[in-house]
Amino acid sequence: MPPTIRVRWHGGTGSLSLLIESFTVLRKEVVSELRSRVAVSSVGLFALTTLVAVAYQIGPYRIHEQDRPHLHSALLWIILFFAASSGLPRVFVKEEDAHTAKALRLAARPGAVFTGKFLFNLVLLLGLEIFLVPLFAVFMGFSVANVPALTLVLVAGALGLAATATMVAAIISRATGSATLFVVLAVPLVLPMLVFLIQGTRMAVTAAELSAVLPSLRAVFSLTGVTLVSSAFLFPVVWHD
Repeated sequence: MPPTIRVRWHGGTGSLSLLIESFTVLRKEVVSELRSRVAVSSVGLFALTTLVAVAYQIGPYRIHEQDRPHLHSALLWIILFFAASSGLPRVFVKEEDAHTAKALRLAARPGAVFTGKFLFNLVLLLGLEIFLVPLFAVFMGFSVANVPALTLVLVAGALGLAATATMVAAIISRATGSATLFVVLAVPLVLPMLVFLIQGTRMAVTAAELSAVLPSLRAVFSLTGVTLVSSAFLFPVVWHD
């Protein structure tokens, strides 16, 4: 049985009312996921299976030491992106499958719906990173020179990927074969961001100074800002179309 949508607010059109609605949508997403655990299971199992397969074929000792920062950084973000792609689109696809999208359109404003689902995807991505990165370090011999710098890169990546994935998920939610279509649409959008995330991760692995990752972080935050601003204008059209 799909979760009951209960979004209530008492008048007002300001930012506080929108914030309350957004967190209500987020709460609905969390409750729904705790009941089904579909997104968490999909993301976690995909990440673990892919990591084990990569570690079995490549392992920490089949890569030359000078090549490890480049390959480890690329492999980490490739696994993170495709693992996330198995679960993030569900935030809108499940609304269409459960026939609750119309009720949600009536219960909350578009901005609140997007913000709540974006926050849920962000939490899911941060959880995936907390789960995957230590395992990646163990299986692949992934060593980091600057842990705070890597943490900033991971948080920036989670923000950017969550923003892009949420908007793309809304676009493809009513399409047949939405999972495949999500990857087809998302890859061109996130590719520039992934390039900067891989660069930032490589610098965090090799450089001890935090300033080494700042150019990559600025680029990722800029792309994320563009995505969020674009989504603020485009999402209401997509959501009510």
